[in-house]
Amino acid sequence: MEPVCVHSCKGLCNALKAAERHEEEALLEYRRFAAECDYPEVKQILDSLVADRERALAMLRAKREILLEKFAVIDRINDSFA
Repeated sequence: MEPVCVHSCKGLCNALKAAERHEEEALLEYRRFAAECDYPEVKQILDSLVADRERALAMLRAKREILLEKFAVIDRINDSFA
């Protein structure tokens, strides 16, 4: 069952978690294909796909960390008014 966006991102962002999971799965698959590949041009394409997916996964994780920090700051600000 696919995760559904709850439209309340604070600690519940299913979209980023799902995107990360898909990138991780694609990376594993591309790495496996590249490791088994004997044809240099195809291996080069697969290695390029692995590099692209690694960058995408790193970007997703970095952006998610930024969002988590923003939420933490908002929580501290809200707590200061309580």
